[in-house]
Amino acid sequence: MAVEQASILAQIQSVRDSLPPETAQNVRTRSELLQAAKKLVADLESPGDICERVVYQYVEIASIKVAIDLGIFKILEAAHGPKSVAELAEETKADPVLVGMALSRIMRSLASLLAVDNAGQELYTSNKVSKTFTIPKFAAGVKMSLDWAIPNWLQMPSWLEEIGYQNPSVGNDTTVKRAFKTDESGFEIISRIPGLLDAFSLHMSAFHEGRANWLDFYPVEEEMFKGFHSDDPKATMFIDIGGALGSEVVALEQKYPHCPGRLILEDLPHVVEQVGKTDTMETIPYDMFTPQPIKGARIYYLRNVLHDWTDDKCREVLRTVSAAMTPGYSKILINEWVVSEQHPTSFMTIMDLTMMCVWASGERTAAQWKALVESVGLRIARIYEPGDGVSESIIEVILKEG
Repeated sequence: MAVEQASILAQIQSVRDSLPPETAQNVRTRSELLQAAKKLVADLESPGDICERVVYQYVEIASIKVAIDLGIFKILEAAHGPKSVAELAEETKADPVLVGMALSRIMRSLASLLAVDNAGQELYTSNKVSKTFTIPKFAAGVKMSLDWAIPNWLQMPSWLEEIGYQNPSVGNDTTVKRAFKTDESGFEIISRIPGLLDAFSLHMSAFHEGRANWLDFYPVEEEMFKGFHSDDPKATMFIDIGGALGSEVVALEQKYPHCPGRLILEDLPHVVEQVGKTDTMETIPYDMFTPQPIKGARIYYLRNVLHDWTDDKCREVLRTVSAAMTPGYSKILINEWVVSEQHPTSFMTIMDLTMMCVWASGERTAAQWKALVESVGLRIARIYEPGDGVSESIIEVILKEG
C-alpha cells in the first residue's frame, strides 16, 4: 500500500514538473487541467475534509486581507531571501511584541493555504499566490469581496426562504436591503462605503483576466467590415454601450488598425469624462435606458451589461437599441457568458448567484438569451463560442425582419 501510494504521489509530481510554461497561457488546456485537478481533490476528500473546506473557507480570504493590509506580500516579493516573522513585524511598523505573536499565527495560516512558502521555522518566502495579491487589481478584489460580496452571500439562505425560493424579479428587493439595512440601491452603497467604488472599478479591470477576448474568435472582417457603408464618411462601425473607459474600442483599434467608420464609446457622463481624448474614439455621455442617439450603426456592442439587470430592464435597453437599428445591416453583439445547463463552470455559477442576490439578475443560458431577445422583436442570428468553456461568448442579434 505504501509503495502504491508513493507511486501515485510520484506520478502527480511528475505531471506537475512536466507542465510546459505555455500551458497556463492556453485558456482551454488550463481550464480542462484545473477541472481534472478539482475532481481529483474531490475524490480524495473525506466528509470531514469537505466540511472543513466549505465551512471555514472565509478564514482564507480574511488572512489574505490582513497580509495585504500589512504589506506582507510586497515585503516578501521585494526580499532577496526568506523573511522571519520578527523581520516582518518590524518592517510592517507594527509592535513586534504585541503583533509578532498574532503575525506568527497569520503566517502559519497563509503557509497552510499555500499563499506563502514556508522556508524554515518562522521563515517565509513569496510564491505565485502572494505575488498575485501584490497586483492592485487583484488585491482590490479581496476588499470588494469582504466589504460587498460576502455580506450579500451570507443573506442568501434567509432571503430565498423569505421569498419562497422564487426567482427574484424586483431589482430593489434583494439581499442588499438585508445585508446593509437600507433601502439604497447596490450602486449607491458601493459609492458611499469608503474605498469600495475604487476597489470595485479596479477589480472589474481584472474580471476577464485569463479568458479569451471576443476579437480572438468572432469573425470581425466577415461579420463587421464586409457590407459596411464605407462610402459614407459619417457611418458608424462600432458603439460600445456602457463601455466604461473604452477598453474594447481600444482593443478593436489595436487588432484592426484599418477598421473603418466611427468608433464610439457611450457611458454615463461621470464615466466618459474620465476618458482621455483620442484621435479615433468618440465619447458620448449616454444613459442606456434613454433613446439611442446614433441611428443605423453597424455594431451595437454590450459587454457584461445585461447580466446586471432584470429581464424587464434588459428589455428596455434592447428596445432602445432595436429602435435605432437598420434592418438587414445593424447587429447587436452581446458579449456575455452563455451558461451551460449541463457543465457550467464554478465561477459562472458563483457570479450567477451573486447577480441574483445583488441585482435580482443573473447569468443566462442559451434558452434564456433566446427568450429575452425574441421578447422585444429581435432574434439570435448565431452564438459564437470561444471553445474553452470559461470565456464569454458573442451572441449576435439582429432584427427579426432582418
